Amino acid sequence: MDYILGVDGGATKTIVQVADLSGEVIAESESGSSNYKSVGIKIAKENINKAISKAIDMLDNLKKFTFKSACFGLSGNDSCEDRNIYNKIIFESKIKDYLSSAKTIICNDTRIGLAAGSNSKNGIMIICGTGSNCFGINEEGKEAKVGGWDYILGDEGSGYSIGIKALRALMKAYDGRGESTLLSKTILEDLNIKNISELIKWAYSDSFSKDKIAAIAKTVCRTAKIGDRISIKILEEEAMEAVNSVTVVVNKLNLADKKFDLVFVGNAFKCEKYFKSVLMKKLKSKLTKINFMPLTKKPVEGAIKLALRNS
Repeated sequence: MDYILGVDGGATKTIVQVADLSGEVIAESESGSSNYKSVGIKIAKENINKAISKAIDMLDNLKKFTFKSACFGLSGNDSCEDRNIYNKIIFESKIKDYLSSAKTIICNDTRIGLAAGSNSKNGIMIICGTGSNCFGINEEGKEAKVGGWDYILGDEGSGYSIGIKALRALMKAYDGRGESTLLSKTILEDLNIKNISELIKWAYSDSFSKDKIAAIAKTVCRTAKIGDRISIKILEEEAMEAVNSVTVVVNKLNLADKKFDLVFVGNAFKCEKYFKSVLMKKLKSKLTKINFMPLTKKPVEGAIKLALRNS
């Protein structure tokens, strides 16, 4: 039996699916982050190997085989250097014997998300999750991408960016350098932290990760609903950053006067009133033919779709 491999390697977790040639999923598994910029090359390799090995173990196949085709959609895969690093991670590991280099696609995770969310020839995907990224393709096959530079160089419009702004607003309020905000109370509550001293320990502990900062975005959304001005401002600012990313990709692909799908991915879009609606309203005022598409499928399904096309 021939198998297709799809991998969604995100900043938070890695999801793997194995399907048959009809696209029916036979096995699915999960492990931790495979973004080497977040967790390092060693852990990224371990998590990719772990997730794929678990999926292979689920197959009722005792014979050695090679995947008919495979697609890896990887967060942090943004430059030629990144692609070289991910090639080494994938083809210098124990799962390499299951792969054909000629039939393996290694791309950014935005590409598989777009494939999962839209069948349109003109499509754009915006990720506003732990990190942020925007990717599009037009009917001529031209591709364009902005963002995805991770938390030091970018990630505007992401949960991380929302979270870090909220923490800094809290500290400004504590010092008297900034406006008072309900975040001073809600963030400590949600983190189960008693005071600023404990918050400082939490922020600078050895267990630092983008995930724990990005998780604060949920608190910011909740606090905005209560009417906190600072929370509302942070969310609206970050929504406008996402608007800017989409607009740049639209212009690069000459889609301003054409129909195209915009696929939403990421937890920031769960904040309907102060993030998602702000973004949609602004974009619709400028791009009248835009079609908003919340992602209802898993991005890894897009990896399976692209692998099937390449089989």
